[in-house]
Amino acid sequence: MAKGLNPIGLASFMKWYEENQDRFWQGILLLAVLLNIYALTTSDLGLDTHQKMAYVEVEGGYALDWGDVRLENPNASNPDDASIVSNPPLTAGYSSEAVLFSLIAISIIGYIVGMRKEFIALILIHPALIFATGRGYDEPIIALLMAFVILLMTLSENSKNSWVIKMLIGLPILGILVIKNTIPEDSLLIPTLILILAMGVSCCIPDSFFQPKKMLLEGFGLGIVLVLILGFIGKGTPTIIFDEPGRFLYALPFAIIDVILIYGFIGMVIWPFFKQTWENMTSSKDRLVGELALIIGGFTGLITMYVAVLWAYEYILCNSDWPWHMFIMGNNGRYITLLAVPIYFLIMRVNDEIDWKNVKVFIGVMLILPLSIAASIHGQTMWTDDAAESMEIEPDEHFLFVSDATLGMHWLYTFHEPLNAEEENITGHWRSDEAKWQDDLNDELSHVNWIVLAPEITEVPSGWMLHESGDADFLNGGGEWRVLKRV
Repeated sequence: MAKGLNPIGLASFMKWYEENQDRFWQGILLLAVLLNIYALTTSDLGLDTHQKMAYVEVEGGYALDWGDVRLENPNASNPDDASIVSNPPLTAGYSSEAVLFSLIAISIIGYIVGMRKEFIALILIHPALIFATGRGYDEPIIALLMAFVILLMTLSENSKNSWVIKMLIGLPILGILVIKNTIPEDSLLIPTLILILAMGVSCCIPDSFFQPKKMLLEGFGLGIVLVLILGFIGKGTPTIIFDEPGRFLYALPFAIIDVILIYGFIGMVIWPFFKQTWENMTSSKDRLVGELALIIGGFTGLITMYVAVLWAYEYILCNSDWPWHMFIMGNNGRYITLLAVPIYFLIMRVNDEIDWKNVKVFIGVMLILPLSIAASIHGQTMWTDDAAESMEIEPDEHFLFVSDATLGMHWLYTFHEPLNAEEENITGHWRSDEAKWQDDLNDELSHVNWIVLAPEITEVPSGWMLHESGDADFLNGGGEWRVLKRV
């Protein structure tokens, strides 16, 4: 047996861990800060971020420059087929300053509401949060908004006018809805007013109603029912539940594993505290714990259902491989990070003492630490940046991008920013490898003089010359990309 793995060495290390709690958690907190900063400064933006940045102003509002990512034809794009929204997606989360502010503010709010540094460290070291930080995703800002929810809930507890503060809780939740949707503001007005009113009226409900275990389970059920109702009345992506019930039901158990088990219990290191917390929730008469349980259960049910819906919907839309499609979109489980502050606050509130020397806590941190480091050090890489820079494309020109169907339109929009497409009036088109894209080059795409072939595309049309090529990163699938120019 290797010297570093013998029982005596392990026992000595565990003894050091038990005797040096402050030093260990200070180290984890410092490492978490450094990993987030490194990811923020070195990682490229993610696919969703590039797509959201591609909204341009048009008559009547804003639209995606090269057409919607959710296509009627799963194998071909149409730049003229773009849904108009009143406002583009908020882009505050794509700036380094906004992300840094969010992480700092989450830590400050955590200390204000009495959370120990160990919980702050666990929030910041979560691999999914580091992943989102580097790619410019919304999770850090959404987690901050949920931290404000907790702050307002604690302030309302000892306030003479608690109903006023509780009504304000609807505002950060409204902020989350605005960040995650491009729908017109007026369509959010009614549900927002209902939410604010419900929060205020909840002060009239007896404390005994908010039994934590009951609230957690009923909240989870309410989240599920809400998504089912949206699907039944034909609102957005949840319609897939009734259009393709078999596909949705296939995806649901994997969504539960992805969201609750992997990104929740393991990613947030909840499992070492679960048994103790669950047992203490049985006897808890703390109203705030019950309210927290309702919020956590509701969002967990909603997020789990939404991820299953999204997987089924995008699979049908992209005509991609199943079940491989769920693995590709597995990072959607990161949405559960919005509950990091509420969950840790509940654990802290319901337990009189937490044994931080428990070996399970140490194991939990060590399990996620390699993933956190990998999410930061590797970051996001885009071979499309090099491909875009290699094209000698002129203003007002068009180009064609050919790839497989899975997330093909998302990859198309990674060309938008490096080509300065809006200012140069450059138009991108996309075709899947299953489309008759070579025939289109002599027909509807006859004005195209540039082609970018993704690494998985091996065919080369006649009448075109190789202009540039390069290697894609291994974690982006590897292989050689090529840029072709019409002869």
